[in-house]
Amino acid sequence: MNWFQENAVDLIGHALTFLGLVAAALTVVWQMRRQHESSLALQRESAREALMLRIYETLLLRVRALSDANVAASIYAFGIPFAIESLQQERAAGYQPPPLSQRATVFSDLHNKAEREFAELIVEFESWSIAFPGLHVFQVALSAAAYDVGQAFPSLFSALLKILPMDPPPTEAGKPTIIHPPPSPEALASLKLLIERYREARDEVGCYVQDLTIEAQNNLLSGLFRGKVPPRQPIDPRYKVISTDPQKAEELIRHFMTLTPWGENQAAIDAEVRREVQARTSS
Repeated sequence: MNWFQENAVDLIGHALTFLGLVAAALTVVWQMRRQHESSLALQRESAREALMLRIYETLLLRVRALSDANVAASIYAFGIPFAIESLQQERAAGYQPPPLSQRATVFSDLHNKAEREFAELIVEFESWSIAFPGLHVFQVALSAAAYDVGQAFPSLFSALLKILPMDPPPTEAGKPTIIHPPPSPEALASLKLLIERYREARDEVGCYVQDLTIEAQNNLLSGLFRGKVPPRQPIDPRYKVISTDPQKAEELIRHFMTLTPWGENQAAIDAEVRREVQARTSS
């Protein structure tokens, strides 16, 4: 009987012990790697949630600024006909009320402030599109609504210049304020229509901003809270509710691109650019 046969039991025992040690070492290595990967995943998720929270806070600041400016411009315009009618009633009753305090230039400043806040929000969209791709549908919807506001403003501003008092410029402070005669019933009725058109466009912006706030909470804060904020429920079904749901978003984008004045204008611009490119290419 040779040496291997005499020590077979011991050799097998040592081999099993060695294999056990190797298995234990491999298990420790696997567990450490698993823990490391879990730690990295947790760190990534924590960083992601922190980024989402920062995006939400930034968007919320922009949304509030736009909402406040949007409401301020709308309310200022909405109150002008009531001020005119009140002034006319006081004069009809024999009183001598002071001239209207509203000014077309003040309304223009409020309008321009709202436009600047809108532009700032759109720029913010472009900064976070990779983290919140659903913002694209809001960019389209708000652009369509802002286009309607822009179309309604010039005619309204022109009408206000003919009705509201006009103060002299700062460089001509000694000159008197220009006071226009009271508007005729027809002019006042026309002004109300122009204001209503402007107000409806501003209200549309406000509705989409409200939808953005809801969708931002549901998309950016979902890792922190379990619940969902329900979508806006308009009384009139003609008004759109903006959603980041892929199917709904696609339908909404198609609607705004094909069935709104903004979409028609965009198509006209694209067609003109194509014609210019083709003309340069052929020449």
